[in-house]
Amino acid sequence: MPKGVIFLVPVPIGNLGDITLRAIETLKKVEVIACEDTRKSAFLLSQYEIPVPKLISFHKFNERSREELILSHLEEGKDLAIVSDAGSPAISDPAQNFVAHALSKGFEVQALPGATALIPAISVSGFSTDAFQFLGFLPQKQKLRQEALRQIKDYPFVSIIYESVHRLKETLSELAAMFPARNIAVVREISKLHEEVLRGTAQELAEMEDITLKGEFVIVIDKPEIVKGSISEAELVSLIEASKAVGKRELAKEIAEQRSMSKNEVYEMILRLKQ
Repeated sequence: MPKGVIFLVPVPIGNLGDITLRAIETLKKVEVIACEDTRKSAFLLSQYEIPVPKLISFHKFNERSREELILSHLEEGKDLAIVSDAGSPAISDPAQNFVAHALSKGFEVQALPGATALIPAISVSGFSTDAFQFLGFLPQKQKLRQEALRQIKDYPFVSIIYESVHRLKETLSELAAMFPARNIAVVREISKLHEEVLRGTAQELAEMEDITLKGEFVIVIDKPEIVKGSISEAELVSLIEASKAVGKRELAKEIAEQRSMSKNEVYEMILRLKQ
């Protein structure tokens, strides 16, 4: 008997019209849906007149205990859809661990494109979209959190993080302490009735007293201002990773032009770094 297929199905993050036709079609045909909250998913299915199949609660507090149950359905040849409460599953979501486990056991996983807060946030920020890093939610442990903040500070392109309403003010204060003059866009309630974008420097937003502390937030942090004629090792590593150049000399030429540096100087730095 062929094994069932896992479908990662995005659901709207706000506006119900943001679901795709393929997502609706998939949710109609699967026999089992794993979801964060069965009540929310049942309500969502009713909005699209989708018959409610077998729903299995699957969230960060029970993911380990539920894995075997879900895999048993797949072993029986039943196709499975995984949905989060909002957006695309496996992006800052418990499903990411399950996907890795399922793949290691030989199950097929298909991810449907669809709603996510990440792309609309960077699109509306007004910052460069040529390259960016996504860090999800910052770690809560202080040491790991500071490492993540330093990673943002040293990264030469745009950085994006998610934040909850409970930690927003604290995070903005930390960003202001790390790089007060860096431009930031805080996007709230994407695709919902009260969607808004707040723009300013990290310091200005940290001092803003009238931020509406409701809903979910995406923080988009602009790339640092480039100091021509110099480059740190951390910046060089990031630029190398982001470049599509083939060969060290082509890479050195590309970075030298970006930073108004000598091509030979950059080439020597790359060689030292490789060593």
